[in-house]
Amino acid sequence: MTMKMPKTGMAVPHHGAGQSSNLMDVAYTRLERMIVNGNLQPGQWVSETYLMEASGLSRAPVRVAIQRLADQQLIQVFPRRGAQICPIDYTLQFRALELRRVVERLMASSAAERASTCQRRELADISAGFRQAAIIQDQATMTDLDSRAFSLILAAANNPYASGAMKSVKGLARRFWVLHQEEFGDRARMAICHAGITDAVSKGDAVQASANVDDLIDYIEEFTLKVIGFGSHLGRNRQAQA
Repeated sequence: MTMKMPKTGMAVPHHGAGQSSNLMDVAYTRLERMIVNGNLQPGQWVSETYLMEASGLSRAPVRVAIQRLADQQLIQVFPRRGAQICPIDYTLQFRALELRRVVERLMASSAAERASTCQRRELADISAGFRQAAIIQDQATMTDLDSRAFSLILAAANNPYASGAMKSVKGLARRFWVLHQEEFGDRARMAICHAGITDAVSKGDAVQASANVDDLIDYIEEFTLKVIGFGSHLGRNRQAQA
């Protein structure tokens, strides 16, 4: 079967001494974006050679990227058969949300307490960007802001164990949103939820940051239920418990 190569939209860097680690990060970023954006579709079978051609990079960095993507359950490797872009599993989506609710609260509250002045300033800028994105509802802008906020909060929280847990589910969460948001999502609401988290972290308000994470996860649960055909009833309604 002939498969059309997805376009990366990025120039291929020159190979030189000391660039191997950077190329591994580039390979991971390119392939992860292709999976999240649906250029590499759930259930699609791919070979190492195909991913090399799709990313425009050589075997070594692509092989490392495949392992990282496998650790995040975005690719499943089958010895002597190739690899498959993991199909979407709704049960795993809810399990990931269970983890996110607990760990993301910890990350946001820790980041609020530990962030540097520079990090707080950048998070405040990102919060303003999310509020603007809520008005224009541009998904590409939201994706970029989310990536920046995620990296900053991980760095500010300074907890490698929690970071590892978050990284294991972030790609799955991003893919699920991007593939379904146009039909089922509320971009403005999603942007406002992220704006609330980044704003609270930038102001050092750990309690509010944690509460805003709950607001985000509540919305994502509602969104997920809508995608799978259960309307907008929340699996977890904190307001009813208040």
